[in-house]
Formats: sequence, C-alpha cells, structure tokens
Amino acid sequence: MNIAIVCYPTIGGSGIVATELAYGIAEFGHKVHIISYSPPFRYNKFNENIYFHNVSPPNYPLFEFPLYTLSLTGKIAEIVELENIEIIHCHYAIPHSFSGIVAKEIVSPYFDVKVVTTLHGTDVTLVGTQPNFRPIIHFALNKSDAITCVSEFLYHTTIREFAPIKPIEVISNFVDVDEYQRKANPELRRRFAKDNEKIIVHISNFRPVKRVSDVVLAFNNIRKEIPSKLILVGDGPEMPKVEYLVKKHNLVNDIFFLGEQSSIVEILSISDLFLLTSEIESFGLAALEALSCEVPVACYGVGGLGEIIINDFTGYTCEFGDIDALAFHSKKILSDEALYKKLSQNCRKFVLEKFDKRIIIPKYIELFYNLINKN
Repeated sequence: MNIAIVCYPTIGGSGIVATELAYGIAEFGHKVHIISYSPPFRYNKFNENIYFHNVSPPNYPLFEFPLYTLSLTGKIAEIVELENIEIIHCHYAIPHSFSGIVAKEIVSPYFDVKVVTTLHGTDVTLVGTQPNFRPIIHFALNKSDAITCVSEFLYHTTIREFAPIKPIEVISNFVDVDEYQRKANPELRRRFAKDNEKIIVHISNFRPVKRVSDVVLAFNNIRKEIPSKLILVGDGPEMPKVEYLVKKHNLVNDIFFLGEQSSIVEILSISDLFLLTSEIESFGLAALEALSCEVPVACYGVGGLGEIIINDFTGYTCEFGDIDALAFHSKKILSDEALYKKLSQNCRKFVLEKFDKRIIIPKYIELFYNLINKN
C-alpha cells in the first residue's frame, strides 16, 4: 500500500502515535509519506519506506496570516498524484481531516483515495467545543471513509458531541515494547538521587491542561514523608508558573528540569513513580510508556486514563484536583516494597498483553486494506 500520514510534528500524543505508526507500517513493507510543516518529533530513524514532505505556507503580502490549511490541502493532493496514494490517514481533526477531505475531492476525477480520520482527544474535547470549529469537524467526520478513536472514553465523547453518521472504531494507542522496557542504569540514577531516595517523574508539554503545578504541590507533600526527587521532562507555557512554585516551596534542590527529551526510556528506567495531573486525557500515551517501563502511575481519574491506570493493579487514580489524595496514593506505592513490586510487574504485563505495537498496528493495516478493497 501507499499511505499518506498527516500529523502535527510537535511533542504530543497525536504526533508521536502517527510517527510510530508510520514506522510500524513501513516495517510491513508498505510505503508511508509523512506530511507536516516540519519533521515530527519522533521522526529520527531511517527507513527506506518512509518519506517526509514539508508543507510551506506562501509568504505573500496580501495574506495577513499564513495559509497553512490551504497549503496542506494542496500538498496532500500533490502527493496523492505523485505517489499514487491509496489512503490519507489524518491524525487530529483540524486542520488535517478537513484538508484531507478537500484534497480527496480535488483528485477524485483521477484517483480513488480513501480518508481515515483518527481522533486523539483535544480535537474533540477542547478544539471541537469551539463554535466556529464544530461545523468543520462535523463535515470532516461525516466525509471521512473511516473514523477511529484512541480510547473508549473518546469514542463516547465523539458520539455525544458530534453523532457522526459513520461508525467509529476504537484502536488504542500503542507502545514499541522492545524500545520501552526498563534498562537498569545505577550510575544515571545516582546523578539524581541518593540510594535511600525515590525518583518521581512527570512528562508533558506543560500546557495549562496538564496542570504541572499540581505535580509540584503533590511532590511537596510526598517529600515530607518519603525522601525523593522529582524529574520534570518537557517545556511549555506553564513553565514560569512551575518555576515560581518550586522556588516558593524551597524545592530547587529536589526538582530537576530536563526540558524536552527525544528519548525518555533512560529517564523512565530510573524512575519509581509517574505522576500525571491532567485536567483531561483521552488516553494518556506518556502514562502508557511509563507502564511499559515498569513504572506505576498515580493520576487524576479523568478521561481515558481509567482504561490503563487500574487501581491496585497498574497504579492509582483519584478525583480531579485532589492533590492530597494523589500524594497519599503516591506515598502508598513508594513506601510498600511488596506493593511496588506487584504494581511494576503488572504494568509491564498489562502493556505486553494489550498495547504492544504488534497487536495494534495490524488493526490499522486491516482497516486500510478493507477500505481499499471495498466496492
């Protein structure tokens, strides 16, 4: 098959999943063309079956703002014609699905190309709630040849908010379990913590919805009883607020800011607990990667997180905003060696059984084949 994958290149679940999916599909011998405005964050390994196509909006005085959506539409249509694309796989509804649908219409006299829309979360739960965007998302979903969601939570949310006429298939996010597995590194661990200290980690894009300040406040509670350090991975608009809290609570010597990291397996492998305090998570890919590296998760029980963070099995959830409960569950995990061992083993086993890329990627390939062969 010849497949075009349209995605955002930035740090975030949709772009990461799209890129990892491209690599996975390419390993089956299919040709994949990634289309975006810059190389995706995880596009860092050579594969002869993967090609990247850059979208460059025109710089013309008449246009006050860059015309990315139109430029993307034109680029998709161009790649369909040049590479005989059979599937346009759009990750995120706006603008990707809209551009994919219009590109399909442009080439329709000459090419029979199918459009698959994969919804990842905020394109429905945040962007999709904006009145100006709702009719666009309605149009994109109903004109798509197939729709997928990454969690049961997102499936039900999409049905409730948009009631698309096309059926929706749930295909979960996934992990390359061969890459995301715990790799002991005592020397690296000692750079961050003493032998008697635990290491807690949080990874995100530091947007307001991630509520990283809650991570700092929970950690401040935890460290009063459990000797520990906190590693923060990522960057974004909430960083100044987080840095202020760190100074306010005299945590400068206990919290490490590592910024954006392209490979986080080494960091997860030295961690004892993953803290997640998002206001909404349709799936929680960062949490899944932690589980794959045998790191239990303590989080707010929002969105689709309850589908992967199961109480007393892979970690614990609590009510949104209940920082004391989050700290309580964290201290429970970190202070009970038998419990920690049970949880960490369950985490890895759970991912291997349900979220291994070798289980999930064939579901996409089957979907693509069915669309291509459909009369």
